Amino acid sequence: MNFSVGDKVMHPKVGAGQITGVEHRELVQGFEHYYVIKLLSQNSTLYTPISKMNDLGVRLVMSHNKFRRVVDTLRSTPSLLSKNFKQRQGRVREKIDTGLPIELAEVVRDLTYLKEHKRLTKVDQDLLSKGRELLATEMALATDTDVVEILETIDTALSVAVAEELEESQV
Repeated sequence: MNFSVGDKVMHPKVGAGQITGVEHRELVQGFEHYYVIKLLSQNSTLYTPISKMNDLGVRLVMSHNKFRRVVDTLRSTPSLLSKNFKQRQGRVREKIDTGLPIELAEVVRDLTYLKEHKRLTKVDQDLLSKGRELLATEMALATDTDVVEILETIDTALSVAVAEELEESQV
C-alpha cells in the first residue's frame, strides 16, 4: 500500500500517528527512504522505511464504520480468558500484536472484565494498558477527538459490558 504525507496510519507496535513527511537517509548499504510519522501517544517521531511499511503491518487508521464496530465490541459480552496465565497472556499478546482495532477492543474488554473479578497479574495489567493505549490513540486519530475523551468513551462502553455480564452471572 502506498501512503502519502497527511495520511493517518496505525503502526501495530507503537500506535497511531500521521505521516508528516518523507526523508532520504544515507545508510551503509546506500540511501533509504523513510516516512516520518508523528505519533499521537508518545509525542514523538517515528522514521519507518517506506519499503518496510507493509511488512511491519502499518495501515490506515480505522474508518468511522469500524469505529462503531469497535464501540459495539467493547459493549458486547466479554469472552472468558484462560485461567492458565501463560496461555492467557500468550493469546492476549497475539491479539495485541495484530494491531487490529476489533482484536484490541476484545483484549481491552476481556481483561477489564477479568480485572473486575480478580486481581490482574503485573503482566496482565501491562497488556491491558498497552491495548487501551493502542486502541485509544487509533480511535482518537480516526475521529479527530482528544485521547482523554476517547478513553471516556471506552470506559463507558466497557461499563455497559461489565454490568450486563455481572447481572447475567447473578441470575
